[in-house]
Amino acid sequence: MRILLLGGMMLKGALIALGHSVLSFAFTKDADIVLGRTVFAEKLLAIAREHGFEPDAFFYCDNGNLPMLIDPETLDIPSVWYSIDTYCNAWHVPYAKGFDRTLVAQKDFVSQFTNEGIRADWFPLFANENTLHEPGGERDVPVAFVGTLGHKNNPDRKPFLEAFKTLHPLVHYQGNYIPLFTRSRIVLNQTAALEVNFRCFESIACGAALLMETCENGLGDLFAIGQEILPTYTRNNAQEAAARAREALAHTDSLQRITEAGFQAVKKRHTDRVRAKTLTGILESIPHGSREDCRKERGASVRKAFSHIATHLPETMDKERAFFKKVSLRTG
Repeated sequence: MRILLLGGMMLKGALIALGHSVLSFAFTKDADIVLGRTVFAEKLLAIAREHGFEPDAFFYCDNGNLPMLIDPETLDIPSVWYSIDTYCNAWHVPYAKGFDRTLVAQKDFVSQFTNEGIRADWFPLFANENTLHEPGGERDVPVAFVGTLGHKNNPDRKPFLEAFKTLHPLVHYQGNYIPLFTRSRIVLNQTAALEVNFRCFESIACGAALLMETCENGLGDLFAIGQEILPTYTRNNAQEAAARAREALAHTDSLQRITEAGFQAVKKRHTDRVRAKTLTGILESIPHGSREDCRKERGASVRKAFSHIATHLPETMDKERAFFKKVSLRTG
């Protein structure tokens, strides 16, 4: 299959490893073709064809940016939209109507799409198969955390980590997680909105035990709590989180069993290769053919998404506000 990929590159390598051809577009330099601005579908397809690439399917993977494609409803090939940060981007729901299928990273948010008549499925996040590190070996860091502080979407993180450090040693930095996680026995996770984020999978893939907040979003469906990940802690409760860590480190045999079971779960069920197989199956299941009968309705919903963006962007982003207001008023 020849897949035109827009946005995040998280599944590109796995798709290629499975034997598919991929041409990627994004605003970032890791794409095959770097875009300078938001584009129309006709332009995107024209660029692909200029490069000798005639796509069979289209996959737009959310990468945290504003929409990169103006008119997904006009695509004449099977299309899938992967909404990852749904919890902080209300525009994802109306925008999804521009695609044949929608995948949603967080289980609790699937209903927001299906309630609007959108065909949507839960498609959890994952770990990169190339980052797998067997548990064991030299693990000289008892508890680690890798992540940013002070993000507007997560004001609770900094005070939580500071409180945890007063109760239990914690190694924390920002940047590449692999060097630290592969030295760690436990990885502490703290999320923006009780979501099952990439860190859940990345920490376990690096051979550490996951210490996660108590949450929904399918955590208990993905991992057996207390068997494949450590017993969870109440959000922002540093005292409880530190107690969980101390208890686990004091019982090394149990910690090792949980770590190994979690690693096997990720290796078998939650890698980019596993998700890529699911994605290609979905793309292959979407019938080819005319979409003219529903294009008008789909386009109206996409324009609704742009109107929402124009209304809710901060005034410091006047240029972007004006652009999305303009495209929300387009016709056809």
